[in-house]
Amino acid sequence: MLLRLSIVGILLAAVLIAPFALRPDSEQGGLNLGKSVERLVIITPHNESIQSEFARAFSTHMKEKHERTAFIDWRQPGGTSEIAKFLQSEYASRFEQHWKKKTGLPFSSAARNGWTDGKLDAEVEKAIQRGLLSNLHLLDVDDSEQISLAARALFLQSDIGVGIDLFFGGGAYDFGKQAFLGNLVNLDTSGKFGPAALAKEKPEWFSTEAIPAEVSGEPFRDDAYRWVGTVLSAFGICYNKDVVERLGMPGGPRKWEALADPRLQGQIALADPTKSGSTTKAFEMLIQERIQRLINEKGLTEQEAVRKGWNDSMQLILKISANSRYFTDSAAKVPRDVAQGDAAAGMCIDFYGRTFNEIYLNDMGESHVHFVMPRAGSSISADPIGMMRGAPNPELAHRFVEFLLSLEGQKVWNFRPGAPGGPRRFALRRPPIRKDFYTAENRAHMADPDVNLFELAEGFSYRSDWTGHLFASLRFVIKCACIDPHDELQEAWNHLINDNLPTDGLAAFENIEAISYNRVVNEIAPVLKTRNKVAEVALARRLSNSFRNQYETISAGH
Repeated sequence: MLLRLSIVGILLAAVLIAPFALRPDSEQGGLNLGKSVERLVIITPHNESIQSEFARAFSTHMKEKHERTAFIDWRQPGGTSEIAKFLQSEYASRFEQHWKKKTGLPFSSAARNGWTDGKLDAEVEKAIQRGLLSNLHLLDVDDSEQISLAARALFLQSDIGVGIDLFFGGGAYDFGKQAFLGNLVNLDTSGKFGPAALAKEKPEWFSTEAIPAEVSGEPFRDDAYRWVGTVLSAFGICYNKDVVERLGMPGGPRKWEALADPRLQGQIALADPTKSGSTTKAFEMLIQERIQRLINEKGLTEQEAVRKGWNDSMQLILKISANSRYFTDSAAKVPRDVAQGDAAAGMCIDFYGRTFNEIYLNDMGESHVHFVMPRAGSSISADPIGMMRGAPNPELAHRFVEFLLSLEGQKVWNFRPGAPGGPRRFALRRPPIRKDFYTAENRAHMADPDVNLFELAEGFSYRSDWTGHLFASLRFVIKCACIDPHDELQEAWNHLINDNLPTDGLAAFENIEAISYNRVVNEIAPVLKTRNKVAEVALARRLSNSFRNQYETISAGH
């Protein structure tokens, strides 16, 4: 019996130890994390290919240029939405302790709401000059405005950290929100390190000729340099050539509205916009493209086009969602399922589509996976990086940002594997953000030498005043109208297709009054801005039930 238990114990230990003993050397050189190794902690939604190549490249750069050994500790709790929730939870916990220690006061609702309110920033400096932080013991607990202002001032003057140096990857909206909350900083407490310090050191990098402040209406950096773009992104459609041809769509879907074609019933792959910022951005591009068409082709005024463009797009999104197989938590699953033939097409970010195009290249240089940007259907946007408040190693964080934006670092994004200065194993297929990178010499080594998003975006101009303020609302209404009642949505759509899309049934299906532009602006967006979770949940339940009943009525044939 004892012998049997001993054998079981040995086998169990072997199972636990083997993954560590047998794993291959790290992409960062098989580093032994001793005292001489500097650790940089980065939270990111980027995939393992990007993590692996930049870990290796940065480690090599630091060794060759600075004679230092650097190791990147990647943290990936999920997509940008999950990262945002994680960061806010961590900062909230630490600031609550900081507030109680400094003031001796409870963390009241006024303090809880004030410390993240970027709208108070204009008053913070004046309040500090008046000695607010020097007299925290004199705060009036019944004066909610004073408490909120004191909380915000105390947070902005603090170096509270969450053990993370950099937030790397996502979209301008998500980084703008982190900057508004105060979680991103342009400089560390010494004033020597951070994106703003880099801009002062390398002003030529942030010129119109290198990295402009904005392109086609999309910001490429924060005005205060709390975040800066590192690489370009665009949005479009990936599709499986073999599958779409079998479904009678030769040439594939090349416009956003093609994804609503009944022939693609159950064949569309979509990511959940509440989990993926890039997917929300793709849906926003669909809306922006419709607004611009109404202005250019129908002659509508801007105000009319925005309202009608939103409403028309909501009807289109209902149909695309009804064609979808699922709403996945992972945006990377979309092109993977398209490539495997489990879906005919999907909405995705450009580099996902191009990466899977390359993975499935045959000996003839042809692939059954294709990516297309709808004509005048997408702007280009920046994929940013920002330094976290209280970064444990701000100097090394500064060096990483510097490397990313250097011409040396830009090579990793789009050079072919094995090219001088390029990635070692994976072609990342990301368009560099520096305009001065696109030289004949560099193009000779690029994986996509003919792709220049600066040129492709010339027919599209993003207008943040049209839909930028409704980004959170867009996520919310898609969840309520498409994701929560997805089974009922699909069943109603199937019923209509089988009945040859009757006019009255289609009209009932396209009833988006509950999420119309006027309703969103006047009713939904204000609730979301209050950050009152109880009110938000109640509104979500009401909207979801309303659409569920709408779809069930159609399926019942009434």
